[in-house]
Order: sequence, then C-alpha cells, then structure tokens
Amino acid sequence: MKAGLLLCFSLCYAAALFHGAAQDVVSLPKDTPYADDETGTVFPSRIGNFTKTSVTKNLNPYYGTVIRYANGYGASADVYIYALNLSTAKLNAEQWQKHYEEVKSDIAHLTGKSAPLGEIAILGEFLLKIPEETVAKLALDSPVAGKRCSFSFSIGEDPFFSELVIFPVGSRIVKLRVTCSREIAAEKENALLFLNTVCRTFFEKAEFVPDATHAETARPKL
Repeated sequence: MKAGLLLCFSLCYAAALFHGAAQDVVSLPKDTPYADDETGTVFPSRIGNFTKTSVTKNLNPYYGTVIRYANGYGASADVYIYALNLSTAKLNAEQWQKHYEEVKSDIAHLTGKSAPLGEIAILGEFLLKIPEETVAKLALDSPVAGKRCSFSFSIGEDPFFSELVIFPVGSRIVKLRVTCSREIAAEKENALLFLNTVCRTFFEKAEFVPDATHAETARPKL
C-alpha cells in the first residue's frame, strides 16, 4: 500500500470539510493516553495495531480536537470531536443524523476533486446499537447511538476501504474515519476492531447492525 496516496485522500477530504479552519491549535504528546475534556473519554496510545501519531486541539469548537492513529500498513484512523453549534444542550437525533447525511454525501462526492481519486462507492450502512440498560443508564432517547457508512474507492490503481462513524456525546459530535488498503486481507478486520473499540469506550456492548432503510441502495461488499 502506498501511504502517500492514502495521505492524498485524507488531505483532500480534510480540505473539503475544514477549509478556513482557525489556526489557534495546541499539539499534545502522541506517546501518552489523551483524556478528552469535552467527552470525559481517555484515548490510549495504541488501539489494536494502530498507534497514536498526534493530538491537535483547536480553540474553535467547530473544529475541535483531532486524534490521529496509523498502523504499519499505512492505514489511517482519526477521531474528531467537535461542536455543531455553540449551545451546551445535548444534540438531538435530528441534528446528528442530518450531520451524518451531510458528511456521508461530502465523502461520496469527493470524486474529481483530486486528479488520481477514482469513483467512491457506498458499500453499506449500519446502525450503532446499544443495549436498553445502557440507554437507561446514559439517559439516551434511543438505542440507536450513531451511524456508520462503508465506502470503497481507488487512487490510481490502488484500491481502498474507508469507514465513517458519527455519534453524539452531549453537545459534541464524535466522528471516526478509518481508511485502509483493500489489498491486505487483515486490514478490514483491523479497521473494524478500531471502530468497535472506540465506540465501546463510549457505549458499553455497542455493536453495528445493518441499516435496513439503506439496504437496497448499498452496493455489495468487495
């Protein structure tokens, strides 16, 4: 896998969503666990075969915090924690689900914004479901805590998988992005392990189940 090509996709995606971000940022140590003030969650220096490479906090809450991980195969796994507005009120389902659809659409339409980036296909969509006892414990409105979308794309002749997960935590959005090679069999499982580990840090016993409302439009998995 060519790490430079993957970086090209990551930069393209970041530029499309975060152009004009404020420059007031603070970089934190990469080799120690990071305790996030907004969510109360601790992110370890290693998750599966992914190692934390950087933590950046932006003083503008709309851009928030980015925790970046990578593995030895060149795959990237990033955690974004940010605000949709300046309210301290808990985000409701309409707000975070609308944001999920917007981000999903932004990713799906990146084709053509960078010369070597080929067609981006949606392979499937999933609900992040949590047990009823967790719903009650966290005073949530629904057992659907978040959503996930799986993509495939290519950069030149190199094929990739990419994952998006979005869920709310109080007044903040947590977004997970993992991109890895389709040519390395174990990488899909490595990506899912990262996603499950992070999600279960927030929601005990959380699991991804197919979203039946999108089953007809999703393409078969490669």
